[in-house]
Amino acid sequence: MNGKEIVSAFYKAAFADKDAGKSAEYLSEDFIHNGQKRGREGQKKIVQYFLSAFPDLKHEIVLLLEDGDYVTARQAWSGTHTGEFGGILPTGKKINFDSTAVLKVKDNVIVEAWDCLDMYNIYKQMGEVPL
Repeated sequence: MNGKEIVSAFYKAAFADKDAGKSAEYLSEDFIHNGQKRGREGQKKIVQYFLSAFPDLKHEIVLLLEDGDYVTARQAWSGTHTGEFGGILPTGKKINFDSTAVLKVKDNVIVEAWDCLDMYNIYKQMGEVPL
């Protein structure tokens, strides 16, 4: 598989199939996210956290670009806030947000990712903007 296929498979497993365990198979054991070493297990917990807060989370890759070892994914997300998220109890509100991720793929696994998403917008849609 090329880098774009690996990244697509990761997001499909995590958010279309809602299988955090399967999604972790596309990550290196020492996976790093935004400079923080999470490993497979740490990232698996983050996927589970998002899915527990937004069980109906929908994900779409809007743009996918590959340059050498790097894949950039522009994404659109939507879901209903029915579980605790960021200290905010469930509101039942529908949220929509975008994100951009740059992922480094080496030896057929994702070894590092840099994610940028608008957390302010997510909190605002839930009705709780932290100061």
